[in-house]
Amino acid sequence: MDYEEAIAFLHSLGKFGVNLGLGRTLALLDRTGSPHLKLKAVHVAGTNGKGSVAAMTASVLRAAGFRVGLYTSPHLASYTERITVNGRPIPRACLADLITRLRPHFEEVGRDPALGPPTEFEMGTVASFLHFAEEDVDYAVVEVGLGGRFDATNVITPLVSVITHVDMDHREKLGDTLEEIAFEKAGIIKPGVPVVVGAQHPQALAVIKRVAAERAARIYVVGEDIWYERTGHGAEGQTFRARMGGDDLGQLEISLLGPHQVENAACAVGAIGALRSLGVNMGGGDALRRGLRLTRWPGRLEVLQRQPLVLVDGAHNLDGMKRLAEAVPEVVGDRPVTAVVGVSRDKPVAEMVHQVAGFASCIIATGASSSRLGGAEPSTIAMLAASEGREAVVSSSATEAVDEGLARAGDDGAGALVVCGSLYLVGEVRNHLLSVAGRLPMTSRIVVFSGAYGSGKTEVSLNFARMRRREGARVIVVDLDIVNPYFRSREAARIMDREGIKVVSSAPGFEAADLPALAPGILQAFDDRSTTVVFDVGGDPVGGRVLARYSAEFEAAGYDMFFVLNTNRPFTRDVPGAEAMLESIEDSSRLSFSGIVSNTHMGDETTPADVLRGIEVAKAVAGRRNLPVVFASAVGDVLAGLGEAVRDTRLVVLELHMRPPWAHDLLPPPPTGGIRPHQEVI
Repeated sequence: MDYEEAIAFLHSLGKFGVNLGLGRTLALLDRTGSPHLKLKAVHVAGTNGKGSVAAMTASVLRAAGFRVGLYTSPHLASYTERITVNGRPIPRACLADLITRLRPHFEEVGRDPALGPPTEFEMGTVASFLHFAEEDVDYAVVEVGLGGRFDATNVITPLVSVITHVDMDHREKLGDTLEEIAFEKAGIIKPGVPVVVGAQHPQALAVIKRVAAERAARIYVVGEDIWYERTGHGAEGQTFRARMGGDDLGQLEISLLGPHQVENAACAVGAIGALRSLGVNMGGGDALRRGLRLTRWPGRLEVLQRQPLVLVDGAHNLDGMKRLAEAVPEVVGDRPVTAVVGVSRDKPVAEMVHQVAGFASCIIATGASSSRLGGAEPSTIAMLAASEGREAVVSSSATEAVDEGLARAGDDGAGALVVCGSLYLVGEVRNHLLSVAGRLPMTSRIVVFSGAYGSGKTEVSLNFARMRRREGARVIVVDLDIVNPYFRSREAARIMDREGIKVVSSAPGFEAADLPALAPGILQAFDDRSTTVVFDVGGDPVGGRVLARYSAEFEAAGYDMFFVLNTNRPFTRDVPGAEAMLESIEDSSRLSFSGIVSNTHMGDETTPADVLRGIEVAKAVAGRRNLPVVFASAVGDVLAGLGEAVRDTRLVVLELHMRPPWAHDLLPPPPTGGIRPHQEVI
């Protein structure tokens, strides 16, 4: 099977629904060499927050230098997101190979009348354990799918168990009372295995403590054994102090927003502390600080744009929506909020809409096309919103709903857009928002532009740096184009300097050499958190190897890396070639791309048709890789020729800085002007 066939096969198993029990999973594992027995794991259950806690725990373990597998569900846009190693999703070909190998075992188990066919989640769980074992991870962090006691992941015996906040959800599977649901969650507690417990309702905590005592499992409770206090919050993240036992961990920082994420961080602190008590060498406190600060968990109160302010949150149940309603005012301030809402039909829709009405003046009701159980009718959501005294709009298309929301939020920063109610809804619209929200993409402090030889990444890098400078940021351009470059950003250093942009390149005395002689200022650029750093990286995998030299620094500081795609270059003319180039740069650099820039041009001969074809290929590659097309770029007169042909991609007008050697005595072209929707002169 190829990837598409493997995913189609997995989705076909949805007809077996959710079938709790461990027998089928154990039978599959037994037939594949019991890979779960080779894993040293942290197992995370709970109603809400378990994914965030898993992501934070994995991030801290990575910061300590370990090779870490992370298994979570559901995914936002691509199944590969569920299974990651050191932050990189499982390659599509690798997942296809695993499912191909598992299929005969699936059929064999399915023929056993005492077991029946394995479900989609059971197959995915076994695939993840097999992948982690074959990738020889040091630790695996495993999120429970549903419940705990009979969840497919509960075949492992972890080093540490974690139970986050327990509330009412999945009552048809887990029970009608908090006590019943807590008992199901407590099913992951193993004899003698320590368990970290998040803040709980008293009824739930009593059940969990009882089960832990019965199984002689040491228990660490947030609020009792793990103390924390939030000390600050803002648009960029939050700070808190924490103490576990006699260890004062001092001031810690997370980039995730909302008071509930500090509570989740305290759970992660507990998990790391429990691992330390078992003898796991986490080094000093720096790994904890760095790992928490660098945790990214897409789709969970995630800021996708600052102007207008755009938030997405996959809160899919009443408890999650209450936490969202508590957090939104802290983030948006006094901005009027438009909310795009889609809710699964099995949730308490009226109560959830009531929570949204507490922070939104307008509610656009829609639904996600990929919802597993089906969504509540948008007309029902709108009726409930109107009954709360809120302006209500119905949109059958999720992308059209967020476009309407963006229009209402405005480009001037006066309003805010919040998309919520379903992780499926967030997954459907997230990349679209990353492609259109705001005049330019919001990025991490460190931004890398890489691509094939001759893709125009230097021009894109310089323009992006000027844009950030014009927004008031301190900017450094780092020229890593040291492997046989044709154009170099260092050649524009004087122009950049006049705008207050520093260019750091090869070591002094080697500016014109194609040698890997790098200036000390490059390492300094990683440490200054007040500065935006734009990396112009040599093309092809050879240039990627230069990035690999600094992969640890990139991981430690956090980064965005954009693949600059020019479909008028030999190796990236079509989707297979472009995807192969992207993958080869990722492999050689040991870093991951977070977006694509379509920069198709042929110099002075560029036509609007070239740009349109480039965008088409970029979208196809982006779809296969689950990435946004963060913008398409060209000179102003070419983009003006597009008219209204492009509505779902941000357009950026380039001012040219680089000229071929034979044109050095010619005057540079005059700056272009004019701004159109989703288009900025930079």
